[in-house]
Amino acid sequence: MRKLIVLLRLCLSFGPFYGFKVFTNVFFSNKGSIRLPSIKHPINLRLGTSDFAVFEQIFLYNEYNLKFGFEPKVIIDAGSNIGLFAIKLKNRFPDAKIICIEPDSENFIQLSKNLKAYENVFLVNSGLWSHKTKLNVLDKYDQGKWGMIVEEDEQNGTIDAISISDIIQIYDLKRIDVLKLDIESSEKQLFSKDYVEIFKRSKMIIVELHDWMLAGCAKTFFTALNNSLKDYSYEVSGENTIIINNEID
Repeated sequence: MRKLIVLLRLCLSFGPFYGFKVFTNVFFSNKGSIRLPSIKHPINLRLGTSDFAVFEQIFLYNEYNLKFGFEPKVIIDAGSNIGLFAIKLKNRFPDAKIICIEPDSENFIQLSKNLKAYENVFLVNSGLWSHKTKLNVLDKYDQGKWGMIVEEDEQNGTIDAISISDIIQIYDLKRIDVLKLDIESSEKQLFSKDYVEIFKRSKMIIVELHDWMLAGCAKTFFTALNNSLKDYSYEVSGENTIIINNEID
C-alpha cells in the first residue's frame, strides 16, 4: 500500500513518465540515481537508507516550497544531509551562493556527489556550534543517516566545530538571506550564546526544533530570538519554524 501511495505521489508531482521512472529506480532496479524534470542534474540516493524519506519530505511533501518574497543571494544550509534542500533552492535560485554544512562523513560524501555539478556551492564537513571545539558524530537516537547528532568532546572529538561567525568571516558575508537549520538538537547550543549576530544578519531563518531529542531547544531559540529582534514575522511549515527578520530589507 505504501508503495502505491508513493507511486501516485510521484506521478502527481512529476508526471507519469518521471514518476514511474523514479519509482522503478528506487524500488525495483536498485539504481540510486534519479532525474526530475525541474532539476538540472541527477540526484543520487543511497537505497536502503533514510535518503528516500528525505527526498519525500523535500520533493513530494514540499516542506520547503516557501514564499520568499525576495531573491536570496546567500543561503546557508546547516545540516545538509545529502544536499536535497540545497539542490531544490539552487535550481529555484541559480545565482545564489549556497554554503552547506554537514558533520557526518558518509552523508558528506553523498552531499559532495550530489552538488559537484553546481557552481557557487561550498561544502563544509563540520558541525555547526556556538564556538570552536571538537565534536563527535553519532546516531544517538537510532534515526539513521537523517538523524545524526554531534556532541562536544574537546579532547577526542573527530571533527571540527564551526560557528556562524566563522562562516561569515571565511566567506566574507555581509548578510545571510536564508539560514536553514536542521541540526538535530544542536540549535540549543547554537543559540545559547553569541547569537545576536546570527539574527541581525539573517533575513530568513528556517529551523527545525528538536525538543523530542533534547529538552529546551525551542525555549532557547525563542529566548535568543526575542533578545535579538524587535520586529519579525513567524510561521510554521511542516516541521519547520520560519522567522522573517523585518528589521532588514
